Amino acid sequence: MKSTGVIRRIDELGRIVLPKEIRRNLGIREGENLEIFVEDDKVILKKHSKIKDYKETIYTICEMVTSVYDVNLLVTDRDRFVYANRFQDLENKEIDSKFIHFIHQRESVLKNQMQAYKLNGEEKSGYFFIQPIISSTDCLGLLILYKESPLEEEYCSLLKFLSNLIVSKVDIS
Repeated sequence: MKSTGVIRRIDELGRIVLPKEIRRNLGIREGENLEIFVEDDKVILKKHSKIKDYKETIYTICEMVTSVYDVNLLVTDRDRFVYANRFQDLENKEIDSKFIHFIHQRESVLKNQMQAYKLNGEEKSGYFFIQPIISSTDCLGLLILYKESPLEEEYCSLLKFLSNLIVSKVDIS
């Protein structure tokens, strides 16, 4: 385990402050969930992703959708791509800051206009529909549909349905 040389005092409520440099280096943002583990005399904090906990379920749902609809479907958690039906090299890669903005703002992009976003550092132009996956008060990630030709309006409903389906699976378990 790497020592940072930083020492923090626990306050009367049991809280500690993680230094900004450590949060920035690990990509821990405000509102993130952390898992707490105890190992011998160590307390270990790990970023938590509900989406990754249900990756198999999400993968199955997405595979069923993409077997019917001819689209590129991407699923992210708050940091990384979790599913990418035609871009397998994207899985587990960091998402672009524009996508992080949509997560923080809980913002949908359902305009059927040519847009450009970075996927694995490479800019892709096309038609994107983006829907946040919101569970209770948390935005868990995004559903992204991408096509090089205009998307049919039914895809808006499909994304909203998928988002609700994933949330129902995550919240029930």
